[in-house]
Amino acid sequence: MEIKLKDVKKITDTKYLNMYCAKYSINGKETDYFIASRRPIENLAVQKAGKITADVVRIVPYYKKNNEIFVVLTREFRFPLNDYIYSIPAGNIDKGESPEDAVAREVLEEIGAKTLSTHLLATPAYSSVGMTDECLTCYSAEVELTGTQHLDSGEIIEYFSIPFKDIPRFTTSEMHDFQAKLILQFFYYSTLEKTRQKQIDLGK
Repeated sequence: MEIKLKDVKKITDTKYLNMYCAKYSINGKETDYFIASRRPIENLAVQKAGKITADVVRIVPYYKKNNEIFVVLTREFRFPLNDYIYSIPAGNIDKGESPEDAVAREVLEEIGAKTLSTHLLATPAYSSVGMTDECLTCYSAEVELTGTQHLDSGEIIEYFSIPFKDIPRFTTSEMHDFQAKLILQFFYYSTLEKTRQKQIDLGK
């Protein structure tokens, strides 16, 4: 099968999200495909096939208290749903910013916390390839809560903590954000595996 990209045109002009029309030739027959993206036209994934670059970071913030791990979650009003959902901090990686810098900035903004350390949970991957070229990467971050959020206009976010041991129950009964469910579950089971491996190494 012969697939060739012929042209890409921007068809909306808004600040954060736009629609693009990609014109393809498939076995000599032209077809249009519409793409939603946060990127400028020159950085669209469709223009750079095979080059994967994260433009969004999602974060599992946690802190330790009395030898117990607590995870910080968010409850955010989402306008497309006209409702609140439970989730985890997330945001765009700004131009010239490293993913780790974006983690520290988003954690400070959304939950009012200082980042003490970060750990990569998942390398960049696309979130919904049938609709958008959004590409995200995931980190865990040990944090120190300061209590002062720095929210942008239009952001309505509350935050709260749950014990690490409650992640399985919470993600199966409360979470409304599917990506957040998967990321939290990955964090939970990878942390358990690291603990198990340490015990094996110590001969316990």
